Amino acid sequence: MFEGSNIVAPNMTNTVEKRIEEMTWAIRNDREAYNKFKDYLDGNHALPHVPASARAEVREIRDRSTLNLIPLLVGIPSQISFVDGLRRSKQLFPEEWTCWKRSRMQSKQTTIFRTALIYGVSYVAYEEESKTDKKRFNLLSTRDTVAFYEDPVNDRFPVYAYTIKSHPRDEDTPGRAVYYDEDVTIHYDLDTEGNLTNAVEVFHGLGVCPVVRFVCQPDDAGNTRGVIESMIPVQDRVNQTSFDLLMTQSFSSWKLRWASGMMGDPVFDENGDPKIDADGNQVYKPIPISQSTWITVDDPAAKVGTLDETPLNGFIEAFELAVKHFAVVGQLPPHSLLGNMSNLSAETLQAAMSQTLRFGHVLKTSWGDAMCDLFALVAKDQGVVADVEDYEAEVRWRDMSDNTLAAVVDALGKAVQMLGVPGRGLWGKIPGMTTGDVEMLEELADEQGLNAMVDDPSLEAATNREASGPLELRGLDGAQ
Repeated sequence: MFEGSNIVAPNMTNTVEKRIEEMTWAIRNDREAYNKFKDYLDGNHALPHVPASARAEVREIRDRSTLNLIPLLVGIPSQISFVDGLRRSKQLFPEEWTCWKRSRMQSKQTTIFRTALIYGVSYVAYEEESKTDKKRFNLLSTRDTVAFYEDPVNDRFPVYAYTIKSHPRDEDTPGRAVYYDEDVTIHYDLDTEGNLTNAVEVFHGLGVCPVVRFVCQPDDAGNTRGVIESMIPVQDRVNQTSFDLLMTQSFSSWKLRWASGMMGDPVFDENGDPKIDADGNQVYKPIPISQSTWITVDDPAAKVGTLDETPLNGFIEAFELAVKHFAVVGQLPPHSLLGNMSNLSAETLQAAMSQTLRFGHVLKTSWGDAMCDLFALVAKDQGVVADVEDYEAEVRWRDMSDNTLAAVVDALGKAVQMLGVPGRGLWGKIPGMTTGDVEMLEELADEQGLNAMVDDPSLEAATNREASGPLELRGLDGAQ
């Protein structure tokens, strides 16, 4: 867990050097926990215990027993979270969205969300590009970044922040570090001893520290937790159950053959004399017995038989139960882990996804506020005071549900006809409709004077729209 007490600015009058010293300590303090979360994401788990005398075959089975479910905790919520636009109270397509596109945030946003899910927090800075005077959004490495707040629970922006953008390779190739506060951004070279040199100050004029954090599961003390930390014991249980199943499957899942009263061929030494063991008994070769071996005996006193195999049903049920517990605790749909999707209705599948979608909605609410803070930085930079103080602004999330296009369009059409909802305002609700698509439709509607017809909720108008053909086709061929 990321401790909120570790990111409270201890003394607002400290020098920049003292602030960086405190933040460097905070980065080092959290790195061990962050590395553990990254290891579990990558499949480097604590392995089930085996005795020190265990054979190499047993150790190989133990290594194979890891079933890494952790990526699903990160992947599923981040895959249903995608920002597709920004709406302000009086603007459908604000200028700040251009900065979003210029920063290539369409593709980067998933990384922001995944990082917040892994570590509990991720950071984005608004700063100048290295080769131009334009500013853009840059993702910062959570394991090498910390931001200090006066109040980590309620403040929109930190007091100051520090990030290590690259670590030094050797004495001739220093790393890069950046300090941010409400007035300046200071770029440093970082040597192998951790010393900062060659400071370059850039005055950004924003009046706030240009760093925004995205949190996963915060509490009222400023602590933040990702989805991996609490699931590590559950993941270890899945691995242990998988190991037990594989061990039983490898050594006890078939009938065991036995024989008594039988001896193999006698063993002779290099002189042709019978080989004698330490007790003075004749040494005989072992009799090879396997699943493909037939056993025949001539001695009536000899006996052969089989021992029953160990049933695997209990181990399989225990494994499935461990996976189900993982899904429940991790708020994941069970069928996505077990694949049990036969004879399931659409309503059942929707119900199975409901908890995951509710969790995703909570995340989107938090991340949406952070996105608006990013856009507020752009508005500050452009001097648009009204947009900075526009608390009605909100981001538009893409519909990532499994609802079919036909069902959604039918529902939207009924909302227009039965409830009088302006049809033009529902274009963005169509699955797969991007901000660019909505802008294109707005332009086509304005060009052809179709506003009144599109917004008319009457049945007659809807019939006319259907008879006229798709709006985008009418715009392309010029037909009215």
